[in-house]
Amino acid sequence: MIGLKKVGLNLYIWPMFILITILSLLVLPVLLTINWLFLHKPRAKFLRKLIRIHGWVLVRAVPFMAPVTILDKTGGYQTPVIFVSNHCSSVDPYLFGALSDENAFVTSWPFRIPVYNKLMGMAGYISSENGWEVLRQQAKKLFASGSSLIFWPEGHRSNSGKLHKFKKGAFLLAHQTGTDIVPVCTLGSDLLLPPGKLFFTPSKITMILLPPVRGLQQSSDDPVALLRDEAWQKINHELQKQRGFSSDCLTR
Repeated sequence: MIGLKKVGLNLYIWPMFILITILSLLVLPVLLTINWLFLHKPRAKFLRKLIRIHGWVLVRAVPFMAPVTILDKTGGYQTPVIFVSNHCSSVDPYLFGALSDENAFVTSWPFRIPVYNKLMGMAGYISSENGWEVLRQQAKKLFASGSSLIFWPEGHRSNSGKLHKFKKGAFLLAHQTGTDIVPVCTLGSDLLLPPGKLFFTPSKITMILLPPVRGLQQSSDDPVALLRDEAWQKINHELQKQRGFSSDCLTR
């Protein structure tokens, strides 16, 4: 039965993904022209909204049997913020289309994909390979425009689902700009499309938004490490809680 479900899922999802992507690319010049002629919205901001709608369609409308679920445990937060999430699958960036918040990615490998890299650059997304000073300056512009940022601070996809050590970039940025961090625990993407796999396996995905880590309320000899550790611990705790793992199953 699982085998039939997997075949059916891939016969549906891959054609739909390709179809939606092609249609989006075809209609994009028309929408950008309409914006230029009539709406007069900043192009990058307008394009970020279109990308977010594209992601929403892919993760909420297309998988009608199992759309991505959002659980908000933050208690409320004021944008812009820095979202930091665990990273287990190449589908993870699309999942943030399910959020209503304006956002932009800080990432590396999607910038190596033709067409995607041009659109991401036009939308103001940040390549982590351009260096810290470029990242910091672009981030300040995005925050000023009202856009949140998304980091996957492990720096790579986890092959095991375990939460690995976080790099410091997102937390240094939070400390320097006073921007709050919203940890995000993503469940199910490691089963849906693990690293190195081409075919989807039936899985339900849940994104859990956790209570913010306050960027300006850190008093410590090493406030960046404190921010990083607090965000890591919140995601790790939620992973253990949701998956039922013992404390030694998820290691840095």
